[in-house]
Amino acid sequence: MKKIMMVLLAAVVCFTAAGNASAQDKGLWIGGKLGYWHDKTKGVKTDSFSIAPEVGYDFNQRWSVGVALGFEYLKVKDGDSYNVFTASPYARYKYYNKGILSLFLDGGVGFACGDYEGFQAGITPGLSVKINEHFSFLTQVGFLGYRKDYFNGGSGEAFGLKLSSSDLKFGFYYKF
Repeated sequence: MKKIMMVLLAAVVCFTAAGNASAQDKGLWIGGKLGYWHDKTKGVKTDSFSIAPEVGYDFNQRWSVGVALGFEYLKVKDGDSYNVFTASPYARYKYYNKGILSLFLDGGVGFACGDYEGFQAGITPGLSVKINEHFSFLTQVGFLGYRKDYFNGGSGEAFGLKLSSSDLKFGFYYKF
């Protein structure tokens, strides 16, 4: 039932936005992403929450740069909790722009400090839907790249492709 409601909500947003969308070549934007994940593995329950405000600049219809400064919290039921701060500068390439829809790749690095520390470099795919000339809805999932002791990515060194629902993020952007 939840999946059906999400699909219907996405369809309503797309049809509502279709008449209001316009292409903008340049401009400053602010926004951010939220994430929440609940996990139960081998009887251990964990909850994690992330918030990452962002600021960026569109150079043209294809290229943008931005930076996200984030906070992530992880709580193990009847156990420890962890706080992590992240900084993630990136370049965005929009390889498909058609009407209100954009598909893009964010290539960048991420630094984590706090209860966990680490580094990552890689590419994250995403989708953006323009609601009107100022607001856009965005979602990202997955990661292709390298991580070293990075929070939410395990310990040690790792590289490869990770397509996991725990990496799913949603956001809204306001373009000036």
